[in-house]
Amino acid sequence: MSEIIDLYDDMRRVVQTAEYRAPLPVGLRKLFVHIWFVHPNGQFLLQQRVSTAHRFANKWTQTGGCVRSGESVWECVCRESNEELGLTPDVAQSFFIKTLVNIDSFTDLWIVFNTTPIQDVILQPDEVQNVKWVSADEIREMQTKDLLTPSMIPELEIVTDYLSEI
Repeated sequence: MSEIIDLYDDMRRVVQTAEYRAPLPVGLRKLFVHIWFVHPNGQFLLQQRVSTAHRFANKWTQTGGCVRSGESVWECVCRESNEELGLTPDVAQSFFIKTLVNIDSFTDLWIVFNTTPIQDVILQPDEVQNVKWVSADEIREMQTKDLLTPSMIPELEIVTDYLSEI
């Protein structure tokens, strides 16, 4: 069964629903969440997409996904975290940072402070093949080796700037 999502106008008002993989009508946007799990030691929890992924196979990325129709952004943060990594974010340790606006999407960036050991992360086998805690410098080094999804470095800079302010 395909996921049903809401489509938004440029003012982020829901204007219709659609199947997730259906062609996107001109002028409408999907809504995504990207979740950056941050350890108190400053490391970030990255996940590696499976080799059979529709896009960005084998690339390392943050946790995230598309908000379903009628679902709140926070509900999506919780659902995607649980589905992909078996983690349940604590609302008191989670912070909305910013909405990124692209021609075909809104992406809400979240930080979730977390100390889960790697061995306790439960991978969703059809989406995630590996996880690891890494520093911001290690993420930048991974970029030089073309190991990341395209959103990682621009978002890393936003997240690290935010973290330096709190």
